[in-house]
Amino acid sequence: MQRWYNNIDPVLKDVIQSILVLDSNDPPAPEDLPIFTNGMPALLCTSLDQEDHLSLFGKAVPTERWAEWGNATLIAFFFKPFAIGPVFKLSAQQLKNEVIGLNRWNPQKAMALTIQLTYAQSTAEKMEVLHQFILSQVTANQRECAIIRYATDKILENPEADVLGQMLQELNLTERTFQRIFKKYVGITASEYRRICQFQLAFYQLKSGQFDKLTDVAYANGYFDQSHYVRSFKEFTETTPNDYLQFGLKKK
Repeated sequence: MQRWYNNIDPVLKDVIQSILVLDSNDPPAPEDLPIFTNGMPALLCTSLDQEDHLSLFGKAVPTERWAEWGNATLIAFFFKPFAIGPVFKLSAQQLKNEVIGLNRWNPQKAMALTIQLTYAQSTAEKMEVLHQFILSQVTANQRECAIIRYATDKILENPEADVLGQMLQELNLTERTFQRIFKKYVGITASEYRRICQFQLAFYQLKSGQFDKLTDVAYANGYFDQSHYVRSFKEFTETTPNDYLQFGLKKK
């Protein structure tokens, strides 16, 4: 089996995480597959006997699915978290539970893309066709792609309570419009996402031991006081910070 990663065009670096090509006469063994491919949303093109099949995976391409394609050539464009939804105008709910064939997503676009792939003379040409297709989708849905990318990155970097109000001003959006777009493509509200990011940053600090007392962790991560931090920790882990430090999460 031949396996390689392709360079990402700078114009797609905000939405594409990596591009993987598998060209093989034998089904790839599970150990041949990069671990991260099992948890990344992807546009997957399988080419076999001059037929091309295109599918969207919202959260994962299961390991067993790779082996099913046998000696097909596989081209996978792996998307950054939350990017695939706005690029293809698909909600998080639609992407959550099923694989979406491109012909079901948009029959006209899928047919046009399949024709282009059929006339491509090499794997490199097929990759260029797919690249141009994704670029056209990003361009067409640029506003919502930019909103989701900016919002998720900003909240992750600064998950304090006032970050949402700051973003509404910077994006020049009403709260209702912003929340609708965010929940559609991320699957949870911006407030819920902020609380998850806030907890994660606090958890990393607790785990690293870079504090003198719990109040240091609470205030450093935007919690009102230690009791609010303890309640949040228990909500996400079903244990308290002190119990975690003493016993670890395996206690539960």
